[in-house]
Amino acid sequence: MAHNRILCITATMKFFPPKFLLSLIFCAGFLLQNLGATGDSLYFLLPTDTVVLRSDPASGHLLFDHYLAPKQTLYGAARFYGFSLDDLYRLNPALRKGYTPGTKVTVAIPRTVIRPSFSRDSVAWFVPVRYRLSPGETLFGLTRRTLGHPDDSRIKALNPGLTAENLKPGQVVKIGYLRIDGINPDAQVRVEDPYVLRNRPLHARWDSLTAKKTPLFTNGKAAWTTRGDRSKWMVLHRTAPLGSLVEIEEPRSRKTIYAQVVGRIPEQVYDSRVILVVSPLLVQAFGVRDKEFYVRTRHF
Repeated sequence: MAHNRILCITATMKFFPPKFLLSLIFCAGFLLQNLGATGDSLYFLLPTDTVVLRSDPASGHLLFDHYLAPKQTLYGAARFYGFSLDDLYRLNPALRKGYTPGTKVTVAIPRTVIRPSFSRDSVAWFVPVRYRLSPGETLFGLTRRTLGHPDDSRIKALNPGLTAENLKPGQVVKIGYLRIDGINPDAQVRVEDPYVLRNRPLHARWDSLTAKKTPLFTNGKAAWTTRGDRSKWMVLHRTAPLGSLVEIEEPRSRKTIYAQVVGRIPEQVYDSRVILVVSPLLVQAFGVRDKEFYVRTRHF
């Protein structure tokens, strides 16, 4: 795919002067931005696109929201950004239900493919890459931790007049350039399920407990409720101590999530086959639709 793009652009540049070509690309990009898409039916990125990255607190990856243009497919987007389709689904679980033109597809952009500059005769091959600052983010944190640079010289060269004192949340700064012919899979980052990443603190607590105690195994049905805090990993359990942790493996999704016991299962609502009632966040993490589903659990 990338090779065909190169031939197409090269052939086009032979027949049209550079200024005309750049004007043509600009007009096409302007129209597609108004349609809320990235790239067009032939290219997933154009030099006129706006690539603004953000840092994911859980994984530390640099993320970009690509909006599918008409005739762009999810499979094509995965290949262009160097992912397998399964990796793309891990980053975008809701896309398993389908997508349409204009759908947002979140992808990771590896730091190693962001270049500090390019030769002027290669302007049609690169798109500028920018970064949106998070609240509390400093110039030191941006350069060293987020981008992995040894110092802030590259950022200051790309953003004349930028200082540590004039940064503010939401500010967009230029961090380099990205080639528009796709990302090599060998350069891509490892993708983990976002819910598993979010659940990592409880996983670490569980690991520290299992070093001292032997958990009890229970298999059976789990049910879910729409009540409770939608931002917390919580379950109702019949016997596990309140405040303790439960390990929950859902075989269909092949995910293991850890949650805190916050109450008892109401006997008058659920029959004896239900060994666990999970909160809405766990339902989202497992992607279940049935009111009851099979789980394997461990608790203390």
